[in-house]
Amino acid sequence: MALFEALIGSEMKKVEATLVEGFSDSALEAHVNSLCLSIINAGGKRMRPALVLLASHLLPSYTDEEETAVCKLAAGVELLHTATLIHDDVIDNSLMRRGRPTLNSTSGNHVAVLAGDYMFTRCFATIKDLKKADVLSIISDTLATLVTGELDQLKNEGDVHISVEDYYTTIYCKTGALFELSASAPAVYLAEDEKYITALKNYGRHLGNAFQIIDDCLDYSSDSKTLGKNAGEDLQDKRITLPVIFALQQCPDYEKDILVEAIEKADLETVITYINKYDTLGKCRKAAEQSGEQAVKELSIFPENEYKQALISLVQRALNRKN
Repeated sequence: MALFEALIGSEMKKVEATLVEGFSDSALEAHVNSLCLSIINAGGKRMRPALVLLASHLLPSYTDEEETAVCKLAAGVELLHTATLIHDDVIDNSLMRRGRPTLNSTSGNHVAVLAGDYMFTRCFATIKDLKKADVLSIISDTLATLVTGELDQLKNEGDVHISVEDYYTTIYCKTGALFELSASAPAVYLAEDEKYITALKNYGRHLGNAFQIIDDCLDYSSDSKTLGKNAGEDLQDKRITLPVIFALQQCPDYEKDILVEAIEKADLETVITYINKYDTLGKCRKAAEQSGEQAVKELSIFPENEYKQALISLVQRALNRKN
């Protein structure tokens, strides 16, 4: 991430090298390696590995001798994240990701699913080198949570009665859990005091909430070119996210049937009209900011330094993102 080049630039280069190394040594797997490398080389925000690196520098036990291991940990987290994106694109039938055609759109769902599965194996192969059972355990638990989130989202498709609480449960499982893992994994690896692990878990969870709420708002306020993926995709796929939940809550009974019908027909223009009418994006923004404020509070346990400030700035980056 260019924003933190001075702090973790050299470490991020190691992470990028580690990501590539996992796909370069088997002739039998050349085709799937090539497919996975095309996704890795597409880049992305790299927020999760940056979280791993920045959080590690807050910890009392961290030394320069741990850098290589922490970079492997960061790469493993990014591989896990990327594997889930490939599968998400299949589930959502997405055609664009990071401004490029998705693997499922160019090679078909069967190939994409298998490539995603293969990338999961590369994640665990990378983490296995650390020889830390606790780290493998939390990554396995996170993967289980991510799957649960996808199943819950499928179960709730098109449900106009979904509650705000249900929404927060889903976004934790889909997004917050991986941010939670990214922030806390270095503390688990270094066997830090539980208070540090808990603080970083909470920071990551709240940051993930803020990130996902803004993401869901962008689907109704941005365009496909800016997002690098299709705008309005949530509605098309019958995902009832916070902007729509708030609109349904604020809409009077005499208008609710119109809004519900628009949701069922994926009538984006009408749904956006109601979102704007009741300023639900503004309400969502406040909810995201509250999550961001809570994330920052969790860092109070750590002494002031440039890495802590960078983690605080990540919260602002999540709140102000455009894609």
